Amino acid sequence: MNFLKFRNLPVVDCHVHPWPPWRTNNELDEAALKAKSLELTETIKLGRLNKMHLYGNLDHSALYLKATNPGLFYAGGYVPWSFDAKNWDKVDWISYIESLVELGYDGIGEMGAKPVTRDRHTPLDSPIYKGFWEACEAEDLPVVCHVGDPEEFWSEDQTPPWAKSRGWGYYRGDYPSLEELYSEVENVLSRHTKVKVVYPHFLFLSPHMDRLDDFFTRHPNAYIDLTPGIELVYNISRHRDEWRRFFTRNADRILLGTDIGMSKTVEEHLARVWILRNFLETSEEFYTPDSADELLTRYKEPFIGLDLPTGSLEKIYSRNFLRLWGAKPRVVDVKTVISTSEKQGHLGVAKALRSIS
Repeated sequence: MNFLKFRNLPVVDCHVHPWPPWRTNNELDEAALKAKSLELTETIKLGRLNKMHLYGNLDHSALYLKATNPGLFYAGGYVPWSFDAKNWDKVDWISYIESLVELGYDGIGEMGAKPVTRDRHTPLDSPIYKGFWEACEAEDLPVVCHVGDPEEFWSEDQTPPWAKSRGWGYYRGDYPSLEELYSEVENVLSRHTKVKVVYPHFLFLSPHMDRLDDFFTRHPNAYIDLTPGIELVYNISRHRDEWRRFFTRNADRILLGTDIGMSKTVEEHLARVWILRNFLETSEEFYTPDSADELLTRYKEPFIGLDLPTGSLEKIYSRNFLRLWGAKPRVVDVKTVISTSEKQGHLGVAKALRSIS
């Protein structure tokens, strides 16, 4: 994979998981934190990236990465996904969101509604989340909110084997439909018109250009990122010229994201970066690299690059992100993070932070 052919532009990856998004153990120690820091900084160097936006967990491990690499990482504070929100019904959201900002978080997320059975799902437009959306409006804090999955995952015949093996098939059991989840999005954005939300994976609307165009028109503070699901690159390639016009027309609403962390090695991380940059910057026909992780489908038909103008690339690669999150990451309040981590039982992160304070 040749990265030297790409244009010399600032690039921010808005969608990085340092660790699996639903990790619940407290076993991280300083060695693991240092290893992750090296892994991500190496990816930035080899992938010709400038900054990353890391998704935080409850243990505040993302803030360790921020504190030890000043200016390189932004971090999103933890807010429960829809399957974990029932226990958050008594939260004072204003105080909670303010506390995340004081620790050094730059925004919220990733959070949202990965499909689960209806009995586990708390709708994003429910009273439990109402105070959260209001607090983000009041703090002018950007939110990354995953909603849904590829529409074929609701069909047994169309769900790919790798998705079935992870339980990502919603044709058995009482799951909310994709349209129900989209209705929650519409309600949130209609009620909270000032909140700025980035929806990963193109909001899974890559088969529906007209619908996405209309969505942008009605919700001026809504954005999408390009994070694979590789199906979005495939779908766009099938109607390349129409989508190229869409990208140039809506370049101020699209961000670059990779989902690094679903990939496991630097080589796999780089494959994700390369796919997106090759897709956006060239007109080449190409396929998923052999070095890519198994979540990136190997299609028989090629992807076809969009060869976007430099002005559009500048917006997608960095300007849109910096407009929403600010030109520089917030400074981490290390002493407060140590105290908070110790109180919450995240002793490995607290101990690692003590070594740098």
